[in-house]
Amino acid sequence: MQDHTKSPRLYVDQALADGLSLTLSENAMHYLKNVLRAQNGAPIRLFNGRDGEFLAHVEFSGKKDLSLKVIQKLKPQKNIARKIHLYFAPLKKERMDFLVEKAVELGATDLHPILTQHSDVRKINDDRIRDQIIEAAEQCERMDLPTLHSLKDLSAVLKNWNNALPLFAAIERMDAQKITPTSGDVAYLVGPAGGFSEGEKETLCALPFVKPVCLGDNILRAETAAIAGLSRIV
Repeated sequence: MQDHTKSPRLYVDQALADGLSLTLSENAMHYLKNVLRAQNGAPIRLFNGRDGEFLAHVEFSGKKDLSLKVIQKLKPQKNIARKIHLYFAPLKKERMDFLVEKAVELGATDLHPILTQHSDVRKINDDRIRDQIIEAAEQCERMDLPTLHSLKDLSAVLKNWNNALPLFAAIERMDAQKITPTSGDVAYLVGPAGGFSEGEKETLCALPFVKPVCLGDNILRAETAAIAGLSRIV
């Protein structure tokens, strides 16, 4: 069997099945033509988060337009065994990009941006984050895309929490248990660059579904804390 692991991988928001011809978006065509410089007949791996991974070939019609001909299924779609929710305060551009990329690689299924009292970044660019999610999933050969949820206040999130879902909260400068791997659905919360306020810490520690956790003696950057926690949960 031919090895296609070196073939470029592309997310498409279209149904996938053997024999289909796909017309691509302008951005996808630009990527294939001008970034990858794909030639006629070039192999491309496709996934949509629903139907599995497929092999397709590039087909040019004229000098400018191209489509993809789906040839065969390479991998079946896997069912998601459990939900891993990451709650995080928005960060500045480069740090945010890093956090999103690594969260996707580490298996987070749901990304929840939140606002806390010390948040210095209070807006997010949903489209940019979704593009980061797609790019990370393409690169790490993930078969699904994490869900990006709308930006919400931490207080509103906690008020409407499902008590059956455990929430590991990385709270700095306090005695707490270490994170251990767990099975089943789980959520993990990290604060902003300035940490949680004293009031937020008291609120979190008083809630029965919250499990305050320690990541070690050092104070970590927010994006580092997110990655450290996720890597221990999974």
